[in-house]
Amino acid sequence: MDEAGGEGRRETHYPIPQGTPNLMLVHLMDARDTTTEALAEVIGSLEIASQIVNGGTISKTQAEALADYFNVDISLFT
Repeated sequence: MDEAGGEGRRETHYPIPQGTPNLMLVHLMDARDTTTEALAEVIGSLEIASQIVNGGTISKTQAEALADYFNVDISLFT
C-alpha cells in the first residue's frame, strides 16, 4: 500500500477472494465466525444452509437474506 493509503486499502482487514457465491459465503462466515446453524436462522432451514455452504445453488431470496445478514451487496451471492 502506498503512503496515501490508495492501493489495497479496502483489503486491509479481510482480503476478499475471487470466486463463486458459495466461496464468498464461506469467506464471510469464516471472517465473522458464523456457524452453519446460525446461517440456518437466516435461510430458514439447516438442511438448505448446509447445502449452500457445500456448494448448492443460492436462490435470489436466499441471496437477499444473506446480503442483508452480512451487510454486503447482493451481487456477492448471485
